[in-house]
Amino acid sequence: MTNADQKQKYIDPVCGMSVNPATAAAQTCHKGIQIYFCAEGCKETFEANPNKFAIEKRKGFWRRYLDRLNKATGGRPQSCH
Repeated sequence: MTNADQKQKYIDPVCGMSVNPATAAAQTCHKGIQIYFCAEGCKETFEANPNKFAIEKRKGFWRRYLDRLNKATGGRPQSCH
C-alpha cells in the first residue's frame, strides 16, 4: 500500500461511512475497482447484491458533458434549422 493510499479516504458503498484503506475492516475487488468497507457486515451485504450498490469509475469531463447533452436533447441530434 502506498503512502497516497493511506492518506486517501474511501466511502463504504453500503453505509456511506468514510473508510481509510489502511484501517479498513474488509475489502474486495468488483469490476476492477478496489472497494473498502467499515465492517465485515457491509462487505457481506455488498457481495450479496453488488448491483444494488453501483460502483462506477469516475467519468472524465468529456463523458460528463456528453451525458448532460444527451439529457438536455433527449438523445436526438441537433439540427441547424
